[in-house]
Amino acid sequence: MATSTFERKIEITDPEALKKLADVMSDDTPGRPLSRHPFTDTERDRSQRLLKQYLSRSGH
Repeated sequence: MATSTFERKIEITDPEALKKLADVMSDDTPGRPLSRHPFTDTERDRSQRLLKQYLSRSGH
């Protein structure tokens, strides 16, 4: 897989935008707690069934 890297200078000139960025960067608290289980067991089982169904039809 090919990868590329680049550098881009980002300049913030709007004082309000700069203040918002500084506030976000200084706040360690996440906006909402991260879920250890973002979906239910039922949803996971359904997703796995659908994936198996898709893969069996696509010849993989």
